[in-house]
Amino acid sequence: MLRCDLTTQLGDFSMQLKFALPSKGVTVIFGPSGSGKSSLLNMIAGFDSPSLTSTIHFNNQIWYAQTANGKVQTNTPIQQRKIAYVTQSPCLFDHLTIKQNLQYAIDRQHQKPINDQKDYFSLAGVSHHLNISLLWEKFPNQLSGGEKQRVAIARAIVSVPQLMLFDEPLNGLDEQHREQILHHLEQLHQHFSVPMLYVTHNMEELMRLADRVLVLQQGSILAQKDIAEVLSDLTLPFSRHHQAGAVIVAQVHASEKNYHLIQLSLGDGGFLWVNSPSEEHFHGKEIRLRIYAKDVSISRQPTVNSSILNILPANIIDIIGLGKGQSIVKLRCYQQTLLARLTNKSIAQLELAKGDQIFAQIKGIAILGAGLQ
Repeated sequence: MLRCDLTTQLGDFSMQLKFALPSKGVTVIFGPSGSGKSSLLNMIAGFDSPSLTSTIHFNNQIWYAQTANGKVQTNTPIQQRKIAYVTQSPCLFDHLTIKQNLQYAIDRQHQKPINDQKDYFSLAGVSHHLNISLLWEKFPNQLSGGEKQRVAIARAIVSVPQLMLFDEPLNGLDEQHREQILHHLEQLHQHFSVPMLYVTHNMEELMRLADRVLVLQQGSILAQKDIAEVLSDLTLPFSRHHQAGAVIVAQVHASEKNYHLIQLSLGDGGFLWVNSPSEEHFHGKEIRLRIYAKDVSISRQPTVNSSILNILPANIIDIIGLGKGQSIVKLRCYQQTLLARLTNKSIAQLELAKGDQIFAQIKGIAILGAGLQ
């Protein structure tokens, strides 16, 4: 458990944050520029200290404690906090090869990996997962920005930290390299057991990586919720974003390999067909899905003779206007919550209202998730 109670003043900017996060999974710290995201990471890492009464605890360790009279009782040195920190700048050692950069971290591991994870934390294992084995003999100045960042992430992993911090690691990368690293981070999310704090203001990164979200606004906490809850909360700005949508976790129920389709269970007897190029989907395996509001349409009756594979009964939970002739409709579909972005004309023509029973239509090819692209 990471528990922080922070009060600090940075010039004209004040920050007051109190939260507790579990020591597992990915917590995305989300907010606009100037909301305090990077300042929070720097205080957790130990690069900066709060200016007023504050405490930082990680599991059974006290990293920082300052009393009301301003006395600092505990301030654990950075290296003793056993943290790996990946920033926008890879910060590799230019005079060392990539293999030597990684070996430097291995030689200074914060802790020894447990037996069943030794291969993953090894030089060969992490190089395989991040696709950097062919870069071993090169120097940093011979790499692209995306390659450097993959190496920086690999170096962070092989240090075997007890907590990983990411401060907008994909900023400044072109779309190709950004997508490559985001794909690797999704795999990291699935295979790596170390808890992560990930700072971003990018909606796609939030939807693809977060287990839970800490939303900051002007130095305060606007919301702290699981990813599914924060995306479907119509009082928060996420539902108004052009990439608004839902994140759900569903289990593989069946497959039709000749069509590259898998059927996922939504609970309560509901199923969803999803297009997938992979055949490595086993019965009962959980898959994290992204369903964007723009890809969900609504009908009053189940459509027949349609190319849309998923026509699911649902209830309208709420409708909010977005302006410019559009609205977001919040739906309950079996045990899942979905969002649909509709024109106000469609809502009027269908006479949609809160509480209505309708049918949600989703193209199987529009549903995205790790292993489905």
